[in-house]
Amino acid sequence: MVLATGSCKKDEIISDPASLAIGSYVTLVKSNNTRIDYSNLSTSKVSIVVKEYGTPIDKIKLHVSKGSSTTDRSKWKLIKEVPYNGETLLEVSATEIATALGIPVTGLEPGVTYTIYNQLITKDNRTFDISNTFPEFAGLTQYNMVLTWSAVIVCPFTGSMAGNYRVIQDDWVDWSPGDIVQVTDGPAANQVNLTKVWPNPAYGSAVSPLVVSVDPATGTATIPSGVTWGNYGTYNAVTGVGSTGFVFSCTGRIQVRIRINASPGGDQGFFNLILQKV
Repeated sequence: MVLATGSCKKDEIISDPASLAIGSYVTLVKSNNTRIDYSNLSTSKVSIVVKEYGTPIDKIKLHVSKGSSTTDRSKWKLIKEVPYNGETLLEVSATEIATALGIPVTGLEPGVTYTIYNQLITKDNRTFDISNTFPEFAGLTQYNMVLTWSAVIVCPFTGSMAGNYRVIQDDWVDWSPGDIVQVTDGPAANQVNLTKVWPNPAYGSAVSPLVVSVDPATGTATIPSGVTWGNYGTYNAVTGVGSTGFVFSCTGRIQVRIRINASPGGDQGFFNLILQKV
């Protein structure tokens, strides 16, 4: 792999590859874990194993930012430096991520991805990271390059979410923020039932149960399409394709984004429903 560290004019031709400097990157040897359990923040860690390719690496600086990756280094927060010693374990704890971001560890948000950046410092004191590597090159799967990786904050589903909830947001406007609604469990394992939430009896009647299925390992929620869950007199409300969200037992929060089709009326788009257990 060769990276040009200088520049040339349009009419210049570099014929000798030896005149170009050799760059460096790390490849992924093993991904151990990329999930942080919000219910065990004091002990949860994410880690991968990497090895160098190209110019020898002296150390790896690990940075973090909230959300998707960015090439703007000003948005990166330094976590720590790790000496490179052959196949190297890169391990980051939830506490280290929070400290780098300047927040308490409980400030990490379930359902949010935090991007970790591998910034490589070579033995000849040059720096390589996602900000100075061509995106087309970094994204080629054949190279198995790992300049960034992720820590996803998850909250395992306990299977017991029944109770009263305060409405935080209801884009469908069946309820107002602050209203208290009831959520039930089931009917099957790893499910919650929102039938007593949508529709609001003041506006419509339930047809089929509005059931959310939850991945017990992560709290990720899915809602099947084609379910006629409410009759509003002049039309029926039906779930559409792509309805997803999160159900977090550890925080008592239900946050779903449901696509609604009106029959008749057609696709109405996505509507957020956020509930907090009281």
